[in-house]
Amino acid sequence: MDTTAFSEDPTIQKVETYSQDHPEEQAEVESEAETETETETETETETETETETEAEVEVEVEVEVETEAAGAEEGEKTLTFSPTLVTIPSVKQGPVTCSYTYLSEIPSLLSTKNVKEAQQSWEQPPCVLGIDEAGRGPVLGPMVYGLCYCPLSEYETVKKIGFSDSKTLKEENRERLLKTVISRNDIIGWAVRVLCPQTISSDMLKKEKYNLNAQAHDTTINLIREVLAQGVNVTEIYVDTVGTPNTYQAKLKRNFPGIEIIVEKKADSIYPIVSAASICAKVTRDMVLRGWEFEEKLLNKEISHDFGSGYPSDPNTVKWLKSNIDPIFGFPRLLRFSWSTCENMLKKQAVSIIWPEEEAGQNSINRLLEEHAKKTEKRPKLFENLRIKRVSEL
Repeated sequence: MDTTAFSEDPTIQKVETYSQDHPEEQAEVESEAETETETETETETETETETETEAEVEVEVEVEVETEAAGAEEGEKTLTFSPTLVTIPSVKQGPVTCSYTYLSEIPSLLSTKNVKEAQQSWEQPPCVLGIDEAGRGPVLGPMVYGLCYCPLSEYETVKKIGFSDSKTLKEENRERLLKTVISRNDIIGWAVRVLCPQTISSDMLKKEKYNLNAQAHDTTINLIREVLAQGVNVTEIYVDTVGTPNTYQAKLKRNFPGIEIIVEKKADSIYPIVSAASICAKVTRDMVLRGWEFEEKLLNKEISHDFGSGYPSDPNTVKWLKSNIDPIFGFPRLLRFSWSTCENMLKKQAVSIIWPEEEAGQNSINRLLEEHAKKTEKRPKLFENLRIKRVSEL
């Protein structure tokens, strides 16, 4: 039985601060962030984006994700609320109020005892590792990064299991394949990072925007580091790209020198180990949504869980959004408030808040609150008798 505990962390560990050492990478990431911001409304509202060319998809990453999933066949369907069906180890019970990581135990074939007996050596066998994500484009629910690895000596065995891009598989086939991943813990290890919607939104809405590409890169790097920290000898890594493959690949190679790293578009349909990772991510996200418990407890009984696929181009998702917006409180925390779909609906259907103009000489509403606190704060009797003032009052 897998006894690995969840690792909760509401923030993403930022891996690399861009500096003058990599000005071209910084410029590219900023350009991609601007592109995402400028075209997000069009991406989320126009279903024509499903037929965008490959070149356009490379620039507009959110279009790529939404397009792939929006045209993703029978696998993308409404998930029925059923907490009792949450049976995979990567899904936590209860409301998802912060991001967390699930990390399986290393495969038994890689345990020190077995390696010593089989090879008369303490050196770990070389392993191949793949990474992919699920839920980058939806306006609601978490984004999940999946990781899967196995010994290179067993990669042919893993290939024969029949992994392929999760978006091309029916839901029951994805779940069957994940059960295989779990049961083959003799040769397969896996992990997921579940980024809750509020983590995504708060990071993207900061004054210094932590855009979706940067979040994805850092999440990938941190997942790889956690596997390496278990003592797994990773010698090959395959990643489905976010942004320009060459730039992303160079970044990963700087963080993991000595490891062969390939970053490609559509890697989840090229490399079976990446396909396996995509299944870990996709099934985890689907299960999280299927058993979603609102942090706003009363909503669990009051509103429907028929979210659709979560993509802004999905009519079922749009219907759910329109039916469950509150004119005062807006949407529950299931939503990603940084998405323009959410923002535009709030502007149209929720009441506006008008802030009174600040009085002359006042810097902000915080100043008003501070003044009120000073007036109501009780001061020691001695201070009052001696008429002692605060420095700020002089």
